[in-house]
Amino acid sequence: MPLPGLVLSWWGTAVIDPGEWARAGSPSAERGLHLLVADRAADCADRPALVHGDTRLTHAELDARANGLAHRLVAAGVRVDDVVGLCVDRSFGMVVGLLAILKAGGAYLPLDPELPPARIERITTAANARACVVAERHRALLPGHVTALAPEAEPAPTPPDRRAAGDNLVSVYFTSGSTGVPKGVASSHAGWVNRMAWSQRAHRLAPGDTVLHKTTLTFDDAALELFWPLAAGARVALLDPGAHRDPIAVLDALHRHRSVYLQVVPTMLAALLDEIARDRDRWDLSALRDVTSSGEALPTTTVRRFLDLLPSTRLHNTWGATEVSIDSTNHTCGPADAEDTGAASVGLPMTGNHVRVLDAELREVPLGEVGDLHISGVGLARGYLGDPAATAAAFGPDPFEPGGRLYRTGDRGYRRPDGTVKFVGRDDHQVKIRGMRVELGEVEAALRRSPLVRDAAVLLRRLGEADQLVGYVTPADAQEPPRPEPLRDALADWLPAHMVPARVVVLDAFPLNANGKVDRARLPEPGPLADADDAGFTPPSGPAQEAIAAMWRELLGVPRVGADDDFFDLGGHSLLATRFTARVRHRFDVELPVRVVFDRPVVAELAEEVEALLAAKIQDMSDDQVRALLGDRSTR
Repeated sequence: MPLPGLVLSWWGTAVIDPGEWARAGSPSAERGLHLLVADRAADCADRPALVHGDTRLTHAELDARANGLAHRLVAAGVRVDDVVGLCVDRSFGMVVGLLAILKAGGAYLPLDPELPPARIERITTAANARACVVAERHRALLPGHVTALAPEAEPAPTPPDRRAAGDNLVSVYFTSGSTGVPKGVASSHAGWVNRMAWSQRAHRLAPGDTVLHKTTLTFDDAALELFWPLAAGARVALLDPGAHRDPIAVLDALHRHRSVYLQVVPTMLAALLDEIARDRDRWDLSALRDVTSSGEALPTTTVRRFLDLLPSTRLHNTWGATEVSIDSTNHTCGPADAEDTGAASVGLPMTGNHVRVLDAELREVPLGEVGDLHISGVGLARGYLGDPAATAAAFGPDPFEPGGRLYRTGDRGYRRPDGTVKFVGRDDHQVKIRGMRVELGEVEAALRRSPLVRDAAVLLRRLGEADQLVGYVTPADAQEPPRPEPLRDALADWLPAHMVPARVVVLDAFPLNANGKVDRARLPEPGPLADADDAGFTPPSGPAQEAIAAMWRELLGVPRVGADDDFFDLGGHSLLATRFTARVRHRFDVELPVRVVFDRPVVAELAEEVEALLAAKIQDMSDDQVRALLGDRSTR
């Protein structure tokens, strides 16, 4: 039983200073998020709002362009609370489109151009999106029933006469769904205004400060990188499309733009720290005041490295979900966290959020006891668009606040004596892949779509140096078992890349437990990728191919790699690509951009790239320097 008189749940207590937002005053939950940006556009009209490369756009120019596009959206039939797609690469046009949709009264639906067209069609249909702001190069991705509008429009001095308020929709983000169908989280302006206001109170951006926008728009963290600095009159520096995968490119941008704030997932944070450790003098990060880690559990080992390498920068760990307006808690890490084990604390609630640790009967548990984490408050989304059953399962009445709602996160954790929360895991089949939420049931359902598959199970396993999805299937016909690679190819046409298993294992039957359910603990480790015979296998030849193959064997956990093997077919992904390029740099002392791994992912092709870089490098080197470079150096 809880101790008498001890407060076992709490509200965030930070108070927003009305002066933080200049004329806008203290943000009101009744105002639309875009109005905060428009208010500051009037105050900071001639200050730069966006910078991309050497091009700048002022707050006034951004506001006028968004007004113009908003009028076009209204003319196309967009009404308040309508869902409007946004399929534009990171650019001025993307930000213009984002603001224009809100000014027109709509809610934006981010669409990743890298998604399979079949998934884009499912998402736009499920969201009932009748219009989409789309770059010309991506127009063919849209289904025919969606009206396409280019992000370019004639500037206009005023927005349409639309009054989207706090309880209106601001966004619909689709997340992985356990039944095989992605779920659209419908969020309101009030929750997001509250989230941006908390960031301003905590980090105090000023006009002239710069925030780096690196997060893909289909992550809700991207909204924080955009709306918050624009509403504070600060400047947003846009990273080039695709460059968010490359820690060198991120560090170069932080240095070049003197960014004061960075949002990042722990796996990428670790990659950034690796690069800083290799060359501490390469980047001046003295302007970087705050780094926030979110999306995954933050290892205390990473905290220790951060405090050592960036002692003048504050590190924060946030926790939450799309269903609660991005984040709900924050913890600023210190030396005590570096001495802790496991994952860093997720801290205390942000303003307007209420967090409780409950048992199965929705009763508060004592300090130190693990329970289910629940959230209530202004940040809660409306629910899942068009899915009342899923909404009812996740959002229920709040037994502690009459008339309120309570969101069941599915996360497990416990409360410490100081009131902070430690996250300990999940109670279901949801996992995180590089910060992205994946319901294993959706991947299993996709595998079962094949007529050759009788049943499927998916696990998260450690393969090589990364956690990877592994799919297990049983054949519908024992005489005609499915082949793993065609199954993966079919999944790539249906699921986002991060949800496609790195390996697929075909079993005659699944091991079962006493209850007749699949015994996941007894599913075998995946065996070698290569076929039993050597038909079609070309061994690597030459120093560059052999070195690359050795790196991949270690990184990807595969027994052999051939000259014609593809990095992504073997289970590679963006963060493993960054580790690979780091090893190339250490082995050959050349800079292989991460984007090249995506453009030319085959061993032989990448060896050609490395050899070309080496040829250019050795032109100005002595014979002894060349021999030292090409000598027997560690592939690590």
